[in-house]
Amino acid sequence: MEPSDGPCSSSSLAPPSLLDFLHEELKAPEKYINILKIPKKGLKILYEHLNPVDCYNLAKASPELKKQVKKHKPLSIRNIYLRFDDEKSCVGVYFDRHRYKYTACVFYMWKKGDGNYRFWNNLYYLKPAKFQSYLYTKLTHPKEVKAMQGTMFPIDFLMGMLETQKDLCSIFDATRATRYVGVNVNDKRSVAAFRAQSSFQTAQHLRLIGSKPPKPHRIKSILKCLPINRSIRVSHQVGALCMQDELINASNVTLDDPEWLTREHVLSLNCATADIGHNNLTADDLNAFLMQWMFLDTNQIRTERFEITLSPQAFQNKKAITNGLVLLDWDPKQREGEYFDVDQYLMKSTIRDPHSFYDCKFSKDILREDGQLATVLFHGKRLHFLVWKNRFPYKILKEAREKEKNSQMRVMWGRCVIEALRLMNVQAQEEWNRKTELVEKMVKSRKADAEEEQTAKRKYFQALKEFLDTSEPKPKRKLLRTITIFKDDSIP
Repeated sequence: MEPSDGPCSSSSLAPPSLLDFLHEELKAPEKYINILKIPKKGLKILYEHLNPVDCYNLAKASPELKKQVKKHKPLSIRNIYLRFDDEKSCVGVYFDRHRYKYTACVFYMWKKGDGNYRFWNNLYYLKPAKFQSYLYTKLTHPKEVKAMQGTMFPIDFLMGMLETQKDLCSIFDATRATRYVGVNVNDKRSVAAFRAQSSFQTAQHLRLIGSKPPKPHRIKSILKCLPINRSIRVSHQVGALCMQDELINASNVTLDDPEWLTREHVLSLNCATADIGHNNLTADDLNAFLMQWMFLDTNQIRTERFEITLSPQAFQNKKAITNGLVLLDWDPKQREGEYFDVDQYLMKSTIRDPHSFYDCKFSKDILREDGQLATVLFHGKRLHFLVWKNRFPYKILKEAREKEKNSQMRVMWGRCVIEALRLMNVQAQEEWNRKTELVEKMVKSRKADAEEEQTAKRKYFQALKEFLDTSEPKPKRKLLRTITIFKDDSIP
């Protein structure tokens, strides 16, 4: 038996599915799908299969689609990368979702001389370190972007990058995003654009990129815009001109393959953490750095972690690096066997990062006169100099976890107490309402009884008056004498 098409059939009452909608839409001669007309259940399925780049492209189509994307795809930006590099300016984004953990999104936008915008977006499966290398060291455009560029009108990539960043932050939540900014120090326009954007000068990570040594005043103008507690990374082509006071006293410094680095540069570093790539430093230069930490006034140096790739000469003479130092074996009573930064670890909500933990069970320690302990660890061709700010980080981590757990318990108990008080208040209010309704019913019933009694007496007096008016005179006088008591009678 075929289902009926009447008004009472179940098929007519069911909402249209996504497949039915797409089937009907594809019958149209235009062969386009109106996303704004898709049912809510269909939208949920649709946005589950759309990646962030597709959602961004949809949101750029119209304000209605932008609202729809924000409602059905509420992504938050984890990391955002900007490259101030004139014609190579672009935006890179990681989103804070387990599904898109390593999905790197790249956004190109440029404004042509006629005022029209062109854009090209793509996504890659890359880890953050590889993505940074791709984004900040790439010398040419993707071939698709190069094919879309015209030569008749000038192209403004910097303005397009800023517009893209603004659009991304308006579509997706970027309140907790970590910002990485790279500036081409060889390009005058890029440096000027970065200095004009004060919002990017507070970025947590700055990278100086270039293909040759820049002019000194450009480096100085960029570094002066930055707070002193920022992380700075310098490409190896920039050269020794970057060794300004602002970089020397920065919080975290990374030098990519600084073959120009000298002993004076290393001894002048006063940053908390330093990561130095391939260089030409000798074993005596590194020994001078260790001796400086050992015997210099503690108020003049704040190194916590110093990592450097050993040059061939230093690698062959590793023993000379620790000349003049009293090396101690690992004592479990003095420190942990594993080094990591507790504060940085507690700030992260992800799983344990193996690159932030150092196994120091078989390394050597040096002890300063003021009681400060440091570890010299050789790992392959890398030298790790680690200062123990907290000698037992796992104990501190355990205490912090317990403190966090107790605070969560206090919050939970506070919520329980608030909920209990709310329920008690609701019950008391219900009891009060019940009693109030009961009293109101009693008052209404008594008032109704009194009104009925009053109405009955009035009817009685009216009937009696009519009777007396129509009766004989003598009985009338007798009745008047007998009912005088009712004249002053008051009805309660």
